[in-house]
Amino acid sequence: MRSLALLALAVGVAAGLSPCAAQDAAGDQPQTSSVAKQAAPERLAPPQADVIAAQEAPATPAAIQPSPAPSEVPVHVYATIPQPMTAVPTSAAPIGLQSSPDPQSSFASAQKLLDWVTNYRKHPNVSRVPAAVHAMNEFGLFGDEDKEWFCIGFIAGVLGTNPKDGPSLIPRMFPLPDKEQAVVIRAIAYSGRPDWRDLLEKNAARMPLRRPLIDDFLQGKRPTLMELPLDQGGSSGIYALWGYYVATGQHEPVVRIMQALQWSRNKDDHSFSFKKIFSGWGSDASAVDKITTGGTAKWTLASYAERDRELLDLYRAEVPRQPENIAAPLKDVIAAAEAFESETVRKDQFGAIEDAQKAQMSNEAGMSKGATAGSIAIATGCVAATALGQPEIAIPCVIGGALYTGAVKLSH
Repeated sequence: MRSLALLALAVGVAAGLSPCAAQDAAGDQPQTSSVAKQAAPERLAPPQADVIAAQEAPATPAAIQPSPAPSEVPVHVYATIPQPMTAVPTSAAPIGLQSSPDPQSSFASAQKLLDWVTNYRKHPNVSRVPAAVHAMNEFGLFGDEDKEWFCIGFIAGVLGTNPKDGPSLIPRMFPLPDKEQAVVIRAIAYSGRPDWRDLLEKNAARMPLRRPLIDDFLQGKRPTLMELPLDQGGSSGIYALWGYYVATGQHEPVVRIMQALQWSRNKDDHSFSFKKIFSGWGSDASAVDKITTGGTAKWTLASYAERDRELLDLYRAEVPRQPENIAAPLKDVIAAAEAFESETVRKDQFGAIEDAQKAQMSNEAGMSKGATAGSIAIATGCVAATALGQPEIAIPCVIGGALYTGAVKLSH
C-alpha cells in the first residue's frame, strides 16, 4: 500500500510541473508569477500622477487605494479615483449675485451726464431722472446760472411729458440743499402740467425754507416758462427753453426763442445802429439784455439746426408766419444752418454786442463805476449746444471779459 501511495504522489507532482516546463520550452514568461510588473500603473497615467493623486486625495488613504489581495492587481487604481471638486472661494462665489451698481455710477462726469441728456429723447429712461438731478447738483451745474437754467428746462420737460410717472419722480429728487431746491420748484412750475400747482403744494413740506418762492408761483407773481420776458434777463430763459426742447422735441419752446431774433443784428445790416431799435440807452435800461438775448437766440438757433436738421423744416415753416423783424434774421439762421456756418453767426452777434458796449460806455447812464472796458461775453447757450453734440464747446462759453445780463458780471 505504501508503494502505491508513493507512486500516485509522484504522478501528481509530475502533472503539476508539466505546464511550467512547457512555458520554459516556449521562452514566453519566467516561472515566477510576479504579475505586478505586467500591469504597471505608470502606463495608465502621467509620471506625476502619483503626486497629483496624493495632493488631491481625501485624508483617508484606504478610501483612495484599498490594499489589494495578494493575488489581485490594482490595474484600475488611477481610473477609479474621483477628482475632488474645487471649492469656490467665498469672495468669488457671488459674481452673478452681486448687487447692481448704483444708477448714478454711470454719471461719472459732467460730460457723461450731458451725453445721457443728449440721448434722452431717443432713449427716454424716466426712472433715472432723479439720479440725474442729484448728479447735476454734485457736478455743480446748479451753481452756474446758465447751466442751472438749462437743467431746469430739461427737468420741466420730463415732468411735463410724463403725466403718470412725473409726480413720483419729484420725491426722489430730494434731498437737495435749500438753495438748489429752487430748481425743482421752477421745473414743476415750468412743466406745463395742468396739475403743477397741486404738485407744488404736495411737495412744499420738503422745502419749508422755500415757501416764499412757492407762494410767488402759486399766486401768479412769477411767470411760467412760456411767459418769461426774454427782454429782461432773457438769456436764462433761452437756456431753459432749449432744455425743454432737448427733453421733449416740442416746437413751442423753439418758436418762443425765435421772438428774441427781433433784437439781433441782421446779416445785411452792417451799419447796425441801436438807435433804430432804442431811443436811448438811458431810457432803456434793458438794452444790453435785449442785444445779448437776440444774439444768443440767433446763434443757438443756427447751431442747433446744424445737428438737428428737423429744426430747419420748422424754421422754414415759421418764416411766412412771423413779422418781418423776426422773419429776416430767421432767414439768416436758415442760410447759416444749411451751410453749417453757425460760427459766422456767433462772430457777427458778438460784434453787435461789442457795438452795444461802445455805445453803453459812451453814456455813463446805467453803467456801474466798477465796469471797465473789455470784450463782452455773449450768452451763447453752450450748455444747450453741448447737449446737442458739441462737446468741443466748453460750458459755459465765454468769449471775453464780462458777461452782461442786465448788470456787469465777471466771467468764469
